[in-house]
Amino acid sequence: MIHKTFATIFTIPLLTGVLCAQAPKTQALLMAMGANAKQMTSYQWKQKTTVIRKGNPLEPMIDELRFDASGQLQRITLVKPEEKRMGPLRARKAAEVKDSIQQVMQLARRYASPQLLSDAIRKGEIWEGSHTLRVQARSVLLPIDEMTMQVNGSTYLATQIDFRTQYEGSPVSIALDYQQLPGGPSIMTRMTVQIPKENIIVNVESFDFVRLAGPVSF
Repeated sequence: MIHKTFATIFTIPLLTGVLCAQAPKTQALLMAMGANAKQMTSYQWKQKTTVIRKGNPLEPMIDELRFDASGQLQRITLVKPEEKRMGPLRARKAAEVKDSIQQVMQLARRYASPQLLSDAIRKGEIWEGSHTLRVQARSVLLPIDEMTMQVNGSTYLATQIDFRTQYEGSPVSIALDYQQLPGGPSIMTRMTVQIPKENIIVNVESFDFVRLAGPVSF
C-alpha cells in the first residue's frame, strides 16, 4: 500500500507537468491552423481524383475548388469520366462500388476538415522532436480511429497526417500530404485513400493554385 501511495504521489505531478507542457503547443498548433485556414479562402485550385481498382486506374475526375462569401468550400466539376455501357449485373456492381467510393471519400474529407483536425489536436498527445512535432490521437471520429500528424516545428502546420479507420466494418487508411505555397498558406496537395476490401486506391491531387484578387470576406 505504501509503495502504491508513493507511486500515486509522484505520478500525478509528473502527469500534470506533461499536460501543462503540452498546453502551449496545443494552443500554438490551433492558432497556426486558424490563421492558415483564413489564408486559404483567398485561393482557388483544381483537384484530380483518380480511382485505381485492382491495379487499373480509371479515367480521372477534375474539379475546381474555391470558397464562397460565407466561407464554404465550393466544388465545380470540370472533367467527368464517361459512363460506360455494360450489362445489368456489371452495371449494378459498378453502381455499388461507386456508391462505396463516394461514401468513403465523404468520410475522408470529413477527417481532413479543420474542425475535426482541431478536435484531434485538443484530445491528442504531442511529442516534440528535432524541428518537428508529432500529434497522436485516438477515437477521432469513431472509437477505433488512430491519427498520427507530423508538424513543422517552425510553422506549427501539418506536413503529413495518417488516419486508420473503418467503413462498414472494413479497414480504411487515409494519408494527407501538405505543402506550403510560396508566400501563401499550407494546402493539402495529395490525399491517398485505401479501401483494401474493394481492392481500391483513390488518389486526389491538388494543383494550379491561384490567389484571387482581394481577400474573401465572410
